[in-house]
Amino acid sequence: MSITGFPVFVPLQVKDVEAGSPSQQAVGDTKVVSGMEKSADNQQNQLYSEESIAGEKLDNGSVRTKRGFKSLGFPRIFPSRRPTISPVISGTQGHYRPTSPLGPRGSVSPTNSPGITNFRALVHRTLNPGASIIGPVKPVVAKPKTFGDMAYNLIAADRLVKAGVFKTDTPLKTVVRDAFIGASVNGLVSTPLSIGTYAGSVWTGETIKGNFTPNTPLLPPAHLPAPSQQANGVATTATNTGEQNAEMIKLRMDNTETKFLYLANTTQLLVEGGEAKALGKSPTWPTETNERLSNIEKLYDAEEKNMQAIATENDFVFKPYKGDAASEPKTVAARLDALDKRHEAANNFIARMIAIRDVEAKGKEDTA
Repeated sequence: MSITGFPVFVPLQVKDVEAGSPSQQAVGDTKVVSGMEKSADNQQNQLYSEESIAGEKLDNGSVRTKRGFKSLGFPRIFPSRRPTISPVISGTQGHYRPTSPLGPRGSVSPTNSPGITNFRALVHRTLNPGASIIGPVKPVVAKPKTFGDMAYNLIAADRLVKAGVFKTDTPLKTVVRDAFIGASVNGLVSTPLSIGTYAGSVWTGETIKGNFTPNTPLLPPAHLPAPSQQANGVATTATNTGEQNAEMIKLRMDNTETKFLYLANTTQLLVEGGEAKALGKSPTWPTETNERLSNIEKLYDAEEKNMQAIATENDFVFKPYKGDAASEPKTVAARLDALDKRHEAANNFIARMIAIRDVEAKGKEDTA
């Protein structure tokens, strides 16, 4: 029989009868019932198969496809398995790295050597009276314009040496120092002070004397003194031949020598570090104007050779200033102008090299 369209098996009890008895008709009926049961089972299996594969026909003739077999009125015994999602772990095991760039970050730049650290504090107090030294490191100045810019580049060079960007374990440190010392009869000499300590002493001494201030331009306008020198009442007159007066020439000579001392020590720091022995003026340096000019010109020859060696060591190209060979400077003012341009070429090259290496070092730390 069938209940709500599903065939139901009903067991029947059939008694054995003897052959030829009147109940043989019951045996025949029993066989018919067994045939009906087999037919019902076949119909049931066919129904299940058709519903699972072909779908279920609706009254309007459309077909609703079934995904698998589900008995009506009975809950699913084994629920469908849902895919598991593995949690995403930020960074690698043992090293937490926040995925958000807004988290707190420490200082990227390494610390300076002790001598340069003191020099940095001195420069900062001079340029920013009353301000705290704690704060971000001043960016490298790619084209220094003042003595303050040159001082900060000296500090940045020391940081990069401490970070291992510029190597100090090469024979170049001896070559550079020997070139400065042997540049002339009155070359530079090694001092007992470190480069950082010496830079601070020169900074303080020259500032007190009033020869320059941190904001004094490295290249003052032609025939004009630096702003600090104008404040001291220095005359700005020039002769009909283009020569400046003796006082103006002396101030320019002092600034030229001071700028070279910072340049030479920055060069030595790049190959030896901020705790290396500083290079200073020899006690036998000449005092007469033309002799002072000749001495500093020979020192710039040594500086330019050292720059070419350092550039090669660090995969850079240095191009020194070359004036017009046909018109060699004759006057003192013209020779000082040429020295200013040679200083600008060397100082700007060091600044650009430090700036590029500083950006590369920070980029490596950010991606590490």
